[in-house]
Amino acid sequence: MKRRDFCKALACSAALAPGLTLPRAEAAAKNQTVGRAVPSGKYSLSFRSELSQMDIEHEYYYSDSFFAHSSLQYDHQLALATLGMVGAAFNTWASEAKYWANGDVGRENSLDAAYTKLGYGDAKYRYYDIDVGKAGDFVGWSTARKTITLNGRRTTIVALILRGGGYGGEWVSNLHTGAGHAHSGFIIPVNEVFTDLKNYLAAAQKAGELGLVKLWMGGYSRGAAVANLLAARLDKELPGLAREDVFVYTFATPVALGPQDYPNLQQDYDNNHNADGTLKESWGESNIFNIVSSGDIVPCLMPEEWGYHRNGNDRFLPSTRNKEELNDLNEMGRNDFGPVPLDFSWLATNEETHELMLKMEEYFISRENYHENYEAALMDMIQCTFIRSEEEVTENKILDDGEVIQRLRTLTHLKNMDYWKISHAVWAASTMSRAVLKRVDTGSIPIRAQQIVVPVLAVGLCYGLESEAVSLIAKYILMFVSMRSAPDNAIRAAFCHHFENYTALMEYYAPSEHCMEATTRT
Repeated sequence: MKRRDFCKALACSAALAPGLTLPRAEAAAKNQTVGRAVPSGKYSLSFRSELSQMDIEHEYYYSDSFFAHSSLQYDHQLALATLGMVGAAFNTWASEAKYWANGDVGRENSLDAAYTKLGYGDAKYRYYDIDVGKAGDFVGWSTARKTITLNGRRTTIVALILRGGGYGGEWVSNLHTGAGHAHSGFIIPVNEVFTDLKNYLAAAQKAGELGLVKLWMGGYSRGAAVANLLAARLDKELPGLAREDVFVYTFATPVALGPQDYPNLQQDYDNNHNADGTLKESWGESNIFNIVSSGDIVPCLMPEEWGYHRNGNDRFLPSTRNKEELNDLNEMGRNDFGPVPLDFSWLATNEETHELMLKMEEYFISRENYHENYEAALMDMIQCTFIRSEEEVTENKILDDGEVIQRLRTLTHLKNMDYWKISHAVWAASTMSRAVLKRVDTGSIPIRAQQIVVPVLAVGLCYGLESEAVSLIAKYILMFVSMRSAPDNAIRAAFCHHFENYTALMEYYAPSEHCMEATTRT
């Protein structure tokens, strides 16, 4: 990357990106400041808890001085502050009351409050105003900024925080690998976010002198995958930003690329390993840090055995069976994370998650076989999981068979399927549903599970998947949607993806205990 000082670019009216320039006279005339410096200290930020089904406050330390050093230096406090921001970027739980609605219903309220507390202004939000059931290859994100004096110099910190939780139907894109090698559902949104960031920077530059620009970028889960790829594109295509001024922290980060895919989206690719695949003795230089829980299945879903890796330095948080550590983590959970904390002794270990991934690879055989035979079915099963009408939300309505048929005919891949084939699948699913619900819950059956079981089963049957596989997939979807635990490694590994798990592990384990590969402490 060309490491030009950004203030020199302003002085000579150089472009932030090709085609974007600022006249000298306008730059000299405008010096208004957006945002404000804030005292270093702890700030209470809110995150959406799927476990407790409410918005929960948690404290994180923040300081503007985080950005006074090079981004190539890992900063654990900055990583924790970024974790707080990406949690705040989830759709709020309170906004679920308007799940089906388009427009401003407060989905971004936690993040908006976080920006205000930390002194960021000019906040812009994308895709927070759409029906949560909407599916597509997009991602929610926001931008905000503050101009302060840092190291004696006028500096603008631009925050780019990508949404990674509570986004509903957008989840379908996580299963969209596409016909090529790279993961389409993560690749496609990068261009839109990149273009928007260029426009945001250009507009901010036009409004007033920015000084030196530093970019703070974070994402969780889906948002993390897009942030990881976007960081590489910025390095190659946004010459106004020096690499050491782009701070990238991602969490629970899925993989998206093989070594042959999209060179413009690769930077410090697979940085934990040598060229021959052996593990390095220490992390190499990078400004991209991916924090991954060793037991979390989501970052593993495109297997290394299929040739996929992340950009930057992976820092694995240990899973543990050490009794003292489990007691400490459970104590944190009881005190810090709402009325329904995680039981850390119940979560999957690295070994259990790895064993589960081997079984999945055996089942799907290859990325190509997954795409050809399972991708469309799983995408439509997930899509009908997240579609919810006003009546379903406010009146707990359960669709009858005719209404399920009509809904399935709106799904992305079922639109052109024969009506009678869909009808027969729905009728068969109604018969299967009672047995599936019994496998999910031994007590009362949550209304959400009752609402989605027939549509989920029917989609699988429409695609001709074997009934036992359809039933098993439906069981896992229902258990996770219903937050029901079970002695099952798949659910245990999926529960490692909860935000509470990442926050507790990040606060408990010092950077010296982070690992270059997944591990379990005993």
